[in-house]
Amino acid sequence: MITDPVAARTAGRSTRRVVPAQPRSLSTLLKGDEGAITVMFAMCATLMIGAMCTAIDTIHYQMTQTRVQMALDVATLSSGVNLAHYNSTTGNNLTQWQADARAYYNANMPSGYMDFTMPDAKFSATVSGVPSTGQTIQLSATGSAPLLAPVIFGTGTSSSGSGSGSGSPGASPDTVTITASNTGLRLPQSQLELVLVLDNTGSMSDYASSDTTQGTKIQGLRTAATSLVNDILGVQNNNSYIGLVPFTTMVNVGGSLLPGGSWMTPNFTYNPTNVSMTAKSGVTGSGWGGCAVEPRDAGLNLYPKAYAPKNVPGFTPFFYNVPNNGFQVTTYKSTSGGRNNCVVSSSTKVTGVPLTLQSNGSTTTCSIGTGVGIAAAWGQPSTTNPSMKTYDQNGNINGNGSPCSIAPVKFLTKDANSLTTAIGNMKAAGSTIIPTGLLWGWRMLSSDWSNNVSNGNGWVSSDGTLPHPETTQGLQRVAIVLTDGENDPGSANGMMPPPSFNGLSGVGSSALQAPTVTRSDGSSLVNGSTTSVTDINAFQLGVCTAMKNSGIIIYAITFGSDAASPVAQQAMQSCASPGNYYHAPTNATLDAIFQQIAGNLGVLRLTQ
Repeated sequence: MITDPVAARTAGRSTRRVVPAQPRSLSTLLKGDEGAITVMFAMCATLMIGAMCTAIDTIHYQMTQTRVQMALDVATLSSGVNLAHYNSTTGNNLTQWQADARAYYNANMPSGYMDFTMPDAKFSATVSGVPSTGQTIQLSATGSAPLLAPVIFGTGTSSSGSGSGSGSPGASPDTVTITASNTGLRLPQSQLELVLVLDNTGSMSDYASSDTTQGTKIQGLRTAATSLVNDILGVQNNNSYIGLVPFTTMVNVGGSLLPGGSWMTPNFTYNPTNVSMTAKSGVTGSGWGGCAVEPRDAGLNLYPKAYAPKNVPGFTPFFYNVPNNGFQVTTYKSTSGGRNNCVVSSSTKVTGVPLTLQSNGSTTTCSIGTGVGIAAAWGQPSTTNPSMKTYDQNGNINGNGSPCSIAPVKFLTKDANSLTTAIGNMKAAGSTIIPTGLLWGWRMLSSDWSNNVSNGNGWVSSDGTLPHPETTQGLQRVAIVLTDGENDPGSANGMMPPPSFNGLSGVGSSALQAPTVTRSDGSSLVNGSTTSVTDINAFQLGVCTAMKNSGIIIYAITFGSDAASPVAQQAMQSCASPGNYYHAPTNATLDAIFQQIAGNLGVLRLTQ
């Protein structure tokens, strides 16, 4: 008996098989709630994706337009500087300048970058005006970038927006037009005072590279420096002054500074035998040769300073001389084969200038004992009456080739002819102390050395206001320093060791005591030496830093294969103002660098 009501109701039913529902037709789906939701989602998704693509298009447009404008701004500034390389802005010169402008643009916005394309005809570069009064540079660029939104919305329906479309009239564009333009104004510098501090050392007579067809380095330097002078001073109505400072271990200021001026103390206390500031009867080569020794304080310290003619202590005259107690000149007997056997033949003590030594002898490695001062060992003469070689107080050998025989400085001038003549007189001879050249270049740009400020004791010039006061409105003070190698005062051996006889260390001492200067390791240069390249480089950096702190812009150039060493390049790169270091491996490269610097000396700015 069944007592459960539910069981009683189901007891008589038969079991049925469950069959899955059949897919609904599109019409059925659309009539249902699920279909409506699906359609709404599809429509919303399309709109959402389209909106996202539109946003991406907007962002892409802004980024691309910014990039195009930036590339155009760089091209305008670069092409403005590039104008200095062209004598005119017509004909082939204009065509080449425009090609250069496009190359500057392409360097920062290559074709296809960020999907931006620009036909050649849509890039424009024009220049108007003349260098003497100012030149206006105008650049423009127009191109297109693809859009994503038309992929979603299609291009067959009308839509607002900027750009160029490829569909039917009234269709939504599938690319956007991007334009950029600007205007630059290149003005002549209101007033430029430029000094060329140029290496005239012996290695400049070598070739810059294996290509000897371009001439020696000194020839290449003369050409490049002459071109720079003509580029700057050849512009009508220019207000530029250029000076020249050739250097080796010393700088010859004879003729540009009066030997009787207050800038120099004419007293020479280091072995004054036969030494005089003026020509002396009976003394070959007597008189001051034009080179000076840096001032030292009571503690014999040097400082990276421009000084002033009124400063005490002042400079002292450079003379080629022997130690206070003289030195021994020793002659040895020779064997039948002409070689020395280290047997002393004679020994003479030389106490002052002039010096007379046998010219046909040869140096020897024989030891001569402790001796006094500097010793020179010479071979036995081949005749009983040998020819003689005489060294005077300026180091002239029989009247020629003194250590101070380098080309003299040329003070600031607008006279291109006199400058190029001075540049043409530069010759290669001697060793290298770069800071000596830098210091005199600094003084040529320091107003304390003008005749107006120094009461007639400064630079010899028809314009007593030069160098102009540092506060002069629009004044740009620039030094270009060039060397073909590392600092090298010369060998410590020989009859007259150069480290003891140069304009930086002072006659008779190789000490380089500079308490305000630190080496790269942080130690003070209180016990430095001119025999150490590291110490000279540290002092050089101290000079460069002081010059830059005084407002001078420094361009530094290393020249030739000998200057490719990391030590030489780092020393000059540290000396230069930021971005102003160059290396010239060849004469042709050096000329191009000088031309580039000449262009940089103008004032260039974007006006739009």
